[in-house]
Amino acid sequence: MKRLRHLLATVAALALTATLLAVGGSPAAAAPAEAAPKGHGTCKATAAGWTCTKAVPMAAPAAMTAPGAWEASDGPCKNGRDSDRHNYCWGEKITTRGFDSKGNETGRAVIHALSFARLSSSKAEWTENIAVKATEMEGKAKTVTMDLSATCSGLCTVTSQAWGGAPVELKLGDEEIGHLSFTSAVAKDAHTLITPTYTSFGGILEIPGVANPVTWNNNRELRCDAEVGGYPGCIVMGHLANVTIRESAYGAAAIAYAWAQSNLSGNNFGTPTRPLLRNAGGDKEADKKRRQSCTAAPLPFKPDPSVTDDSCDEFPFARAVQGGTNGSKCTEIIPRKTAGVWRVDVVRDSPDGKNAPCIRAHVPLKDNTGAGGELGRAVVSDRILEFEWYEVIIAP
Repeated sequence: MKRLRHLLATVAALALTATLLAVGGSPAAAAPAEAAPKGHGTCKATAAGWTCTKAVPMAAPAAMTAPGAWEASDGPCKNGRDSDRHNYCWGEKITTRGFDSKGNETGRAVIHALSFARLSSSKAEWTENIAVKATEMEGKAKTVTMDLSATCSGLCTVTSQAWGGAPVELKLGDEEIGHLSFTSAVAKDAHTLITPTYTSFGGILEIPGVANPVTWNNNRELRCDAEVGGYPGCIVMGHLANVTIRESAYGAAAIAYAWAQSNLSGNNFGTPTRPLLRNAGGDKEADKKRRQSCTAAPLPFKPDPSVTDDSCDEFPFARAVQGGTNGSKCTEIIPRKTAGVWRVDVVRDSPDGKNAPCIRAHVPLKDNTGAGGELGRAVVSDRILEFEWYEVIIAP
């Protein structure tokens, strides 16, 4: 009897399926007859055909409104894809297309999405300012929807999604500004590497179908740390840190470092091709290296009476791995300013001549300590970790 009931149920099911096929009510009838169009990104089937979405990197078009502090980004975001140590940005061109079951395009919408973020040296949280604009509409496309969310690797949390995670609707020419916020719970004396990844869901309202997801990242690796200063902070990886010493503020010290960079062949430390490496060991190690360069035998530093409040200033710095060479091997110089013009007198040549590994300069104590303080501040502002490379820039 059970076998008979099973047979009758099967026959009934087959009959129902045949009826649905005859009237076009089968679930299979909702799927398009042809394969999804190729080369148009992520495609999903609709009742009438397909919707496809694709994102490709783009430069920032002049017609876009600056999202937040775009122009104040220190210059890296002019083309929408650049970064420096403190700022990053990205630009994506997101194209959504509708196709019928034969692969013919029925509508097309293009959104330009741009984002800019500035990282902080005193907190491990930041916000991306995002602008999206509908720049093209063709065929049936009159309104396009878009939402934008993010995830991030490492010790990172996305604290707010763009537009609260809800989609925005855009007609041709419409522009919306949104924000994505991130934070890092990096522990004291540690650092973490972070890569944000973005996902957009969007569709054309006039071509009903499931919204398509498209995912990308901005090809920027970020680093947040709690290893320098009293607070955590973040930087964009891939950019050489820098310490800027201004002649207008630190006088003879700046001139001495500039002379070393220009005159020590092969040892022009602090330049992009010969950057300095931050030392470990803190004040204790720096003091040890400074003594070696300035007061150790056989040729300890002797103040010159022609230099007011003379002090020994070493380069490479005692806080650099390259610092700490015995002063007898350094070229000794006196920077002097006469009638508003600087000159550098060589007091004693290094035994290595132009291949000297260091200079020892006669510098007024105020300039010496001021430049040292600037180095310490730059370590925090540029988040220069121990054994990280940095450039020394001498500015007017």
